[in-house]
Amino acid sequence: MLDFVHERWLLELLTLVWMVVITGFVVLERRRPVSTMAWLLALIFLPFVGLVLYVVFGRLRVRKRRRLRARRGVQPTTATSQLAPLETPLSELDPTLRGLVKLAMNATDAPLRRASTVDLLPVPEAAYDAMEAAMLAAERSILLQYYIWRDDGVGNRWIDLLCDKARAGVQVRLLYDDFGCLASSNAMFERLRAAGGQVLPFGRLRLRLRWSGRINFRNHRKIMVVDGAIGFTGGLNVGDEYLGRAPDGRKWIDLHLRLTGDAVLGLHAIFLEDWLAATGETLDLSPDDPRIEKDILRELIERPFEGSCGPLIQIIPSGPDLMPGLGIAAQFVAAISTATERCWIATPYFVPDDALNLALKTAALRGVDVRVLVPLPRNNDSRLVSLAARSYYDEFIEAGVRIYEFIPGMLHSKYLLVDHTVAAIGSANMDVRSFYINYEVTAMLYDQGVTDQLAEVFTGYLSSALEVRRASRRRLPLYQRLGESIARTLSPLL
Repeated sequence: MLDFVHERWLLELLTLVWMVVITGFVVLERRRPVSTMAWLLALIFLPFVGLVLYVVFGRLRVRKRRRLRARRGVQPTTATSQLAPLETPLSELDPTLRGLVKLAMNATDAPLRRASTVDLLPVPEAAYDAMEAAMLAAERSILLQYYIWRDDGVGNRWIDLLCDKARAGVQVRLLYDDFGCLASSNAMFERLRAAGGQVLPFGRLRLRLRWSGRINFRNHRKIMVVDGAIGFTGGLNVGDEYLGRAPDGRKWIDLHLRLTGDAVLGLHAIFLEDWLAATGETLDLSPDDPRIEKDILRELIERPFEGSCGPLIQIIPSGPDLMPGLGIAAQFVAAISTATERCWIATPYFVPDDALNLALKTAALRGVDVRVLVPLPRNNDSRLVSLAARSYYDEFIEAGVRIYEFIPGMLHSKYLLVDHTVAAIGSANMDVRSFYINYEVTAMLYDQGVTDQLAEVFTGYLSSALEVRRASRRRLPLYQRLGESIARTLSPLL
C-alpha cells in the first residue's frame, strides 16, 4: 500500500512538472491565444501524441526566422520598393483604396505599381500553355518557385524544357519547397542541375528525417518570372493532377494570373528574397562580392522599366519572418471591411481566424452580398479541413453570408473580390495556416476591369455549385455535427 502511495505521488509530481515546463515553452512562443490553448490541451491530455505533433508541427521559431532575415545585408523587396514609381501620387487615389495601399506598403514594403497587361487564366490548360509559351520564348532568365513539383508527366516535361533552355544559355533558377516535394524524385532536379540550371530546396528537411521544426513552415508561393518582363502567380503547382489527371480521377479547378510590365518587379523581388533564404547567404552590392547572387540583384535594380500604364497592382508577401498577422491576413480583412456592395471569395480551404470571421459576418449584416465558394467535401483533398469549414456554416448563414459548395471537382482557386475595384489573386487560402504560418504571395489589384472579369469567373463557378441552406443544416445527424465540432477544435493546429 505504501509503495502504491509513493508511486502515485511520484506520478502526480511528474505530471505537474510536465504541465509547468510545457506551458512555459508554449506560452513563451507568443502565438495566437486560441492556438496556444489548443496546443496546451493536446500536450497535457495527450502527452505522447501531443509531443510528437508539437515537435513536428508546432514549434514556431518565428523570432529566429526574423533574425535570419534581418541579418541579410540587402532585402530585395525593400531595396526595390522605390523603383518604377507611379506618376500619380497616392493622394489622388480614392480614400478607400489609398488606405489599402498604405497598409500593404507599411506592413510588407509592397509598393504600388502598374502592369502593362493583366490576364486571368481560369482554365488550367490555358494557364499551363501560357507559362510554357513564356518559357520557350525566354532569352535571358527563367525564375520558378513552387510548393509542389510532381515527378510525373507535366513535371518532367517542364524539366526537359528547362534543360533545353539552360543548355541554350538561358539562366534557369528553380526553387521548390522540400516538404511539398517529398514525393518527388531528386533525380528529376539533378537533370536540370546537370544541364546548367540552378536548383534549390526551400526549408530543407535534414536527411528528410530530422524535421527541426521546418515541416510546419512551408513555402506555399507559386511564382514564375521570365526575362524579368512576364510574371505568373496564383494557385497552380506543377503536376498532372492540376490538369485533371489525378490518379484518383478528381478534377482540379484552378486560377492563375499572367502579368507583364513594371508590376512583375514585385514577383522578381520576392523570388530573390526566398532564393537568398535558401542559400543562407547574406548579400551586398560591393564590387568585391564575387557571388553570383550579386549579379541577380543588380539585374533586378538596373533593369529597364516600361512606364506601364495598365492596372494598379501590389505584390504582397506574407510569412513567419514578417510582422505576424499584418501581411495578407490584414489585407483581406481590411478589404472586406471596405465592402459596400459585394464580397465574393473562392478558396479550397476555409478555416477563418477571429478577424476574418468577424469581418465577413459584419459585412453581411451591413447588407453586403457576401458569398463564399468552397469544394464539396467529398472532392476536397483535405477532408479534415472541409469538416472544420462546415462547422462555421451555421453562424455565417445566420448572419446572411451565402455559402456554396462546388460540385464538379476540387476547386483550388484562391481569390477575393470586393465591390468593383479590388481583387486579390494568389497562393493564400482563407485559413490560419496561410495567414500565420506559410510563406504566401498575393497580387492585390485595384482595377474595375480585372475585378469584373473575376466576378464573371466566380458566377460561372456558381452555376456548378450547390448553395448550403439552413434547412439542410438542421437535418444533419448527430455524428456529422460531432465530427465538424472536433475538426473545428483542431483547426488552430491545421
